[in-house]
Amino acid sequence: MVGALLILESARKRGYADPDLLHAVALAVRTYKQDDGMTMFVGPDSAGRLMEVGVVSLRDGTRAIAHAMRPARKKFLPANQRRSRARP
Repeated sequence: MVGALLILESARKRGYADPDLLHAVALAVRTYKQDDGMTMFVGPDSAGRLMEVGVVSLRDGTRAIAHAMRPARKKFLPANQRRSRARP
């Protein structure tokens, strides 16, 4: 993704660092356009852990990160990267 991104407080609620959010978008391995206008980017944070980052367009055209979660949920991962979270 080219251009500056605003980071909304809703994306910071889980305590992720801004550079991790930007890194995940810049190096996204998958993107998904959702019906609600958000585009989900799945990419690595600065430590290489896959996270999901949601980007929206505001009324003035500014692109903003509105959502972030780590690890990325299974529904956003390729089938070969889905693992059960259950532990023996």
